[in-house]
Amino acid sequence: MKMKLASRCISCVLTQLMEACQYATLDGALRYSALAAVIRHLNTVDLDHLDVRIGRDLHKIVREVTGNSDPYGEVKKSSNRMALDWFSRNGKALKNGVSFGYAVKIAAAANIIDYGALRITDSPKKLFAKAINGRVDPKEVARLQRLVERSSRALYICDNAGEIAFDKLLVSAIQNMGPTVTVAVRGGPIINDATMDDARAVEMTKLAKTISTGTDIYGILLEESSSEFLNAFHRSDLIISKGQANLESLVNIRGKPATAYILKVKCELISKYLKSRTGSTRVLIQPPSRDKSMDSRRE
Repeated sequence: MKMKLASRCISCVLTQLMEACQYATLDGALRYSALAAVIRHLNTVDLDHLDVRIGRDLHKIVREVTGNSDPYGEVKKSSNRMALDWFSRNGKALKNGVSFGYAVKIAAAANIIDYGALRITDSPKKLFAKAINGRVDPKEVARLQRLVERSSRALYICDNAGEIAFDKLLVSAIQNMGPTVTVAVRGGPIINDATMDDARAVEMTKLAKTISTGTDIYGILLEESSSEFLNAFHRSDLIISKGQANLESLVNIRGKPATAYILKVKCELISKYLKSRTGSTRVLIQPPSRDKSMDSRRE
């Protein structure tokens, strides 16, 4: 079944943009002007042909109207601080490394720090504390581990700030199993997605080669990606994709290597597509894309 953004996604996008306006400015008139501009743009969009560009274009409008180039900047810094504090408090337990399964569990739990897909009222710390108790199917983890063991070059595509610090555990675990890992982050601010600033803040750049997708799209759009990202994408024999937006934009791409999607299911569309309940944690394996099926999601 092909993944397609639905027109009903627009209600979530509008909620997301209202929150972006609130983060961007305290000026009520500017918030109103930004939302009005967003709605005018939506009236020009063909809702039957949505893709990840729509989010990029609408958030750009909010940034331009409010004059705030990074509305979620403080949220991202707070999320990164929370994650680094967690590492500080758990330093002794982590000192000698962790199991692959534990690294997957932590990386998956951290995907809950998502101000795009969720209406968040809790702090990043409370969000993560709740999510860390979530169950990850050990069979899915074992499938991923076998895939990593057979790989030599992995591309790890990050999702959110804060989350990227917890991704370090899994990146390190993959490196310890042999593959060279390249980490990719967004090319510019979009919601609370991780950028190079966040990668440097949590020292991901010291752990692995870290590159930019070259775009401020939440997700992946190959035709707008940087040559550096495209090179890493096509040279890798394994892609690790974090979060819903990366899944939505990657799953239909042909000619890519085996891809593992690690995410929290956060919306009805993804829940229906994956046949998984909202709130569940999934580790999904998609074979090299000459095979159209995502076999793991139906096992």
